[in-house]
Amino acid sequence: MNTVTSLFSNRRLIDNLRNSGYGEADFQVLSSPVLYKNGGHFGNLKELEGKKVYYREDTGDALAIHGERYKPVSHTQMIDTARNVLERSNLDLVDIKETIQVGDNGSVCFIRHQLPNHEITTPDGDTAILEMLHINSFNSVWPYQATVGALQNACTNHQVFLGSTAGIYKARHTNKLNVDHGASQMNKIMGILDTQNELWAKWANHTVSRQEAFQYIAEATGSKFALGKLKEGETTGSIMSMPKAYSNTSLMYAWTQYNERYMPAMGNNYWAVYNTLTDWSSHHVGSRKNKIDIPVAQVKRSDKVQQVIAKFPLAA
Repeated sequence: MNTVTSLFSNRRLIDNLRNSGYGEADFQVLSSPVLYKNGGHFGNLKELEGKKVYYREDTGDALAIHGERYKPVSHTQMIDTARNVLERSNLDLVDIKETIQVGDNGSVCFIRHQLPNHEITTPDGDTAILEMLHINSFNSVWPYQATVGALQNACTNHQVFLGSTAGIYKARHTNKLNVDHGASQMNKIMGILDTQNELWAKWANHTVSRQEAFQYIAEATGSKFALGKLKEGETTGSIMSMPKAYSNTSLMYAWTQYNERYMPAMGNNYWAVYNTLTDWSSHHVGSRKNKIDIPVAQVKRSDKVQQVIAKFPLAA
């Protein structure tokens, strides 16, 4: 396919996405001065200088308070930008899949693009396709950013790449933010998938002890109890026999997945630990008692997984 044909095909495919709209992200954000009462309950209203509250136009719900330098980027603007850069790219967009999710009452928006024609075979014989993620938020939990990863086909895990290769662009919402320039950096992703797969192959051939695997999983899932017991010299078996270990449902989920799914299928290696972590970040829904905002939780967990795998051997 020559460049002209590719650009024409990309435009047609992206136009199909544009025609589908913005989903739950289709709302605008307005701003208003921040007012407070001076002198207690019966005081006068005064304006908080240098601050504005940003709120949803459709519901009136407040999203965040920011200073004067803050330059809001709407979710629809971020989605348009992500689509525009894909249209201009040399990537094969045939059968592209787009998923738009909002979280935290609309404060955060995620848009994923999966490109099935950019595919690799993973060390365990499965296949993974290129996946790009754009994030936008009004509440400063995340800066505007674009990252690259992969979606593994058999387990549908969102495979996290190392920070040195994953991040394409990141910027705070200020008057210096150029969203189009940031998204255009997505054109640099060619070859990243192959490079990452080479690292995965090395992890598949690098043995990990049971204790080491447990420590990585405990760290990712935030089990301070388990990590504390490991420092005290307790074994994995003794820790998991303690009732308090069961209070962390993420630890229980991930450790079960490692022992019953990934380690038996892939071996006691870092590739199995990695897949355990991406399974947890992609699929664990938490307990019935503690309902979570799943889109937000997935990305927060992926950030944590990225921090943990940076400590794996050969990750540097």
